[in-house]
Amino acid sequence: MKQFDQTVLNKEIDKAQSAIAKAKNEWELNQVKSQYLGKDSYVQEQLDAIVSLPLEDKKIVGPAANQAKKTLESKLKQRASDILEEQSFAPIDITQPVEREEYGHLHPISHVLSNVYDIFTKLGFAIVDGPEIESDWYNFEALNQPPEHPARDMQDTFYLKHPERDEPDSFLPRTQTSAMQVRFMEQNEPPFKIIVPGRVFRNEDEDRTHSWSFYQIEGLVVGEGVSLSDLKGTLNHVMRGILGDETKIRLRPSFFPYTEPSVEIDAWYKGEWLEMAGAGMVHPKVLENAGIDSAKYSGFAFGIGAERIAMVKYGVSDIRYFWRPNFKYLRQF
Repeated sequence: MKQFDQTVLNKEIDKAQSAIAKAKNEWELNQVKSQYLGKDSYVQEQLDAIVSLPLEDKKIVGPAANQAKKTLESKLKQRASDILEEQSFAPIDITQPVEREEYGHLHPISHVLSNVYDIFTKLGFAIVDGPEIESDWYNFEALNQPPEHPARDMQDTFYLKHPERDEPDSFLPRTQTSAMQVRFMEQNEPPFKIIVPGRVFRNEDEDRTHSWSFYQIEGLVVGEGVSLSDLKGTLNHVMRGILGDETKIRLRPSFFPYTEPSVEIDAWYKGEWLEMAGAGMVHPKVLENAGIDSAKYSGFAFGIGAERIAMVKYGVSDIRYFWRPNFKYLRQF
């Protein structure tokens, strides 16, 4: 830590005020704030050191450092207000060339989805879209989750009133793209292989690994003689395509109402096992709900979270980073 010096502090204040005045936009202003009031700044170092100083030194350093901080925060606030006003009323010449080259870029989740689409289409899978507003039947009951089923608690969600009837629980933003399973099977004869990517919605308390909305990639394969070994071989190929040729997978017993048996898929990646997907053999009752003969046909299904893939692949520690408007952060991928 640099020892306190009033002359040095005054110079820091002067330099900071000059940089604040020169800032042309919010990004530049934040850079100035980080430099002169951030954790490594001279002002912050003096503030952090106050607690360990002798009483006489505290009486000198404390008021000086705190006043410097207040002065710079006031200047930053005023400049931020001025910038907003300048941007609001400044004329825009749309014919003027940009001063620097700056290009758009794909969102990291778009990168993941593009990669996943490429892998699955090469395996002969079709990409199917489904409605984001779904009925309770397709989202839950057709997938072997009647109203009293405890598995519904894991997907606590929002509900919508029917536009014409007083039925508050008739429709909901889908909690899983698995809702498209029965819809597709009702309209198509086996054999088929599909993935259903899209946003899903849940009444979730957000934290670093949970979000109220995220992308899920549902997979469904139905045909004669489809087995658990087909599921393992498919997902082993997929995970290697996503995470690299050295990746391997393992299956752990689990429970999902719409598959039997059910498994969790872990991938060995960078020296550790990471949970990547839920999967299993399609429950016979789900096949019957869709009008498919479960004695003749079998199938497997799986669900993969696109954000989960991106977090593992790009080393992201907090799922919320993907959907916050921090372009500087997203530009790294």
